[in-house]
Amino acid sequence: MTEKEIIYWISTFLGPDIDKALEQARMKNPGLLYTKEWLVAMAYRETGFLIGRYAAKNMTPFAIHPLMRGDYGQRKGETEKSYHGYGYWQIDIGSYPDFVRSGDWKDPYKTCVKAISVLEEKRLYLEKKFTWLQGEDLHRAITAAYNCGQGNVATALSKGRDVDIYTHQHNYSKEVWRFREIAQTG
Repeated sequence: MTEKEIIYWISTFLGPDIDKALEQARMKNPGLLYTKEWLVAMAYRETGFLIGRYAAKNMTPFAIHPLMRGDYGQRKGETEKSYHGYGYWQIDIGSYPDFVRSGDWKDPYKTCVKAISVLEEKRLYLEKKFTWLQGEDLHRAITAAYNCGQGNVATALSKGRDVDIYTHQHNYSKEVWRFREIAQTG
């Protein structure tokens, strides 16, 4: 499957859950920054390769949902390899163990709600620490922090570096922005 086909799959099959999660989040915060295309792009960046693998086999979305585990490896202090990212938005078990252990990551709606709350956590931290950070620069910083943590993005900003310097492949927010553009154009 192509990037565009997978992004279309995400928009089609996860779109209603994304819309519902955004609607719920906007009731608490009417000025919420995130858009459907932003969250579609993040899901693609996090698990697009897995979605493509399974969707190409004509698996139903319901069969695919519980297969969205990634970041397989052995972290410092672990005795064996295991998955660390769960759900379409790859919620990290090290940061959010209760959410992952609950099994809610298998539900795209609940995972999207969690992803939005994680983005908000990053936004609040970055806005407080860097009051000058606004608009597209803030949005990219939040997105990069979703991948590598707000502390790493704060270090990058403090050193005058690109927000993606500590992200996976040093391009997380740039790629999310590219995928978001594809989602916007349909």
